[in-house]
Amino acid sequence: MQNQFFHRGFLSIIFVSVMITSSISQTFSPLQKLIDRRFPAMKGKVYFEKISIFGEDTANYFVKNNQLNIAANTINAASYALYDYVKKYCHSSLSHTGDNVQIPKVLPETNISIGVHAVYPLRYALNYCTYNYTMSFWTWQQWEKELDWMSLNGVNLMLAPIGTEAVWQKTLQQLGVSDKEIRDFIPGPAFNAWWLMGNLEGWGGPVSDAMINHWASLQKRILIRMSELGINPVIQGFEGIVPSTLKDHYPKSNIIDQGTWCGFQRPAVLVATDPLFKKIAKLYYSNFKALYGNGFKYLGGDLFHEGGRTNSIDLVEEAKLVQQNMQQNFPNATWVLQGWQDNPKVKMMAGLNPEHTLIIDLLGDRTETWLQRNQYGNFPWIWSTISNFGGRTTTGGTLMRVLTEPKKAERIFGKKCTLKGTGIIPEGIENNAIIYQWALDGAWHKTVPSIEHKLADFITARYGENNKDLNEAWQYLLQTIYDGREPGIQGGQGGYESIFCARPDTSSIGSASSWGPTKLWFDPELLTQAALYLSKAAPLFKKVPAFQYDLVDTWRQVINLQARDVYTLLMQAFKQRNKLAFEKNKEIFIQLLLLQNKWLGTNENFRVGKWVNEAKSLLLNEADKKLCELNARTQITYWGPDDAKTSLHEYANKEWQGILKDLYLQQWEKLFAFEEAEIDGKPIAYPDFFAIEKEWSEQRNTYNSAPEGDTETMLPQLIKLVSQPLETDNKKSINFFNDK
Repeated sequence: MQNQFFHRGFLSIIFVSVMITSSISQTFSPLQKLIDRRFPAMKGKVYFEKISIFGEDTANYFVKNNQLNIAANTINAASYALYDYVKKYCHSSLSHTGDNVQIPKVLPETNISIGVHAVYPLRYALNYCTYNYTMSFWTWQQWEKELDWMSLNGVNLMLAPIGTEAVWQKTLQQLGVSDKEIRDFIPGPAFNAWWLMGNLEGWGGPVSDAMINHWASLQKRILIRMSELGINPVIQGFEGIVPSTLKDHYPKSNIIDQGTWCGFQRPAVLVATDPLFKKIAKLYYSNFKALYGNGFKYLGGDLFHEGGRTNSIDLVEEAKLVQQNMQQNFPNATWVLQGWQDNPKVKMMAGLNPEHTLIIDLLGDRTETWLQRNQYGNFPWIWSTISNFGGRTTTGGTLMRVLTEPKKAERIFGKKCTLKGTGIIPEGIENNAIIYQWALDGAWHKTVPSIEHKLADFITARYGENNKDLNEAWQYLLQTIYDGREPGIQGGQGGYESIFCARPDTSSIGSASSWGPTKLWFDPELLTQAALYLSKAAPLFKKVPAFQYDLVDTWRQVINLQARDVYTLLMQAFKQRNKLAFEKNKEIFIQLLLLQNKWLGTNENFRVGKWVNEAKSLLLNEADKKLCELNARTQITYWGPDDAKTSLHEYANKEWQGILKDLYLQQWEKLFAFEEAEIDGKPIAYPDFFAIEKEWSEQRNTYNSAPEGDTETMLPQLIKLVSQPLETDNKKSINFFNDK
């Protein structure tokens, strides 16, 4: 929200004092370093002033004589104001899907002072799953950029559970648990999230001390930088989740087996009324403080996440005692709980102190759980958008709801509204730039903004300018992948998934993952129009990474939707035992898959090599490299456990160059061979797709991370594909390119 609530003369006096008062400048010194890292052209041109305004985060800025002057009451507000200027006046932006930084040598003047004011006290970020589907193998350099992005987008509360492994290792050693049991408890680097949520233990391990120490070292740097940038961390509290084998050491304690989750053995739950609970809590928190310090204000951790056994537990007393232990170790801390399915359970909430509880409503963009549960019993809560599931390469979301739903809650509950902020909770964050930016911006809008103006601002900042072709492209994107004005319009989880990544089948294929959308909710021709308009604009934006990402991503979806049509024809031919039509459509399908593989290879963000090489580069020890790579490959294929019946297969599927050709093509060719044998009356065994995925996950072949080819060369090929529909009769042949 922009307010001109400071007189320009008053501001001039303030900013003169900034230049001569070094102690004030030092208050914002972390932002000067952020500027050096992200906007070096602005170095030495930005001045900050600390102002005493109580209440929500507030700042205002103006530019004169090539100097950006920012007055703010918090470093978070100052950072958001800085980015507001960068986007609106310098037409630049940062994102997980490409940057566009083109800061003019002379900073554009604002003419007036521009105010930004947070209408909610909290702006929240990250899902436990984000730490694995996106961040499993991140280095400090990647985390440094992420924290800068969080700060610039106004985030002041962020989940930060990395390094919990070291706390548990020390705690369990003190409890007499063997080293092997500890390794069987702590999971591998691509599966920590579900361990922290109490879904599984040990999968992807055993991990080495070097890996545990790496996480601890990384967490220390993350926490220091978060503190510098005014971002409160949500650390992992002790809620009673313990190794399933702990009962062998303490057979008289009230430790309840939690059964299984998606085929995995869950960790057990130690009931809080048992004396052992307080003992472990004391050890856990002491070890946490020894590693990472004191004074944390927010603690995470959920009991009975996605199921589990409550047995005869008094849930009211359980919640009360868990929270009391948190308070004893971190006075006045808030327990942060996930609003997901039936979590947190109603009975548990009856034992909680609302003043020290915060609920993150994960599915605000898809459901209205916050309304159905009456603001979770009128507890403080944050409206959030989950947007992405599994870190899948699916783009889209309910963009309009991101802007309107928080305001809807205010209208419904009025003065009784307990909404404390907005947040982004993607399972994977390297996607959907517009969703994340607008969701976080919502905390700074007093009313729902003009969609037309907001979209124009977004396009200009993302690409450096706006024009008719870009605007037309985005109008079509809003009508297709970003449509979804009503809850459940998409069905399933996340965006529409690529048929290439699905386990092949002789019947219809809805989604690649078990819980993805099974029906397309928009007209694919409209998405094709978006791709064509982006193509018209392409010559102007060859060197803009954000544009190149969007161009590749949009055409990626057009290609895989075309492949779905071909698959339908192919399956019809199979059922009719029409071998000529079958062979023809099989060849078209394969060439589309190879075309997709080549197209995605033009952008590093769509190459499996980027993910695999990050994993292999994390640690120096060869055994650790091998484990990390195995984790990376397993997660994006069959996920786990080692059971062909796993429902988690393809949950984190990726439409990436490399895996398309080396894994998915192999699977489809196996299906086609089976079907051809059926047509010929010489049946063969049905393919074992689980075995094929497992074999690929255990390979150590190398993949290149660097882009190959370019979009400019390939675009005419793609445009021809949609302007001249594929021939499906047996008289014509098709060949998109010579090399397969």
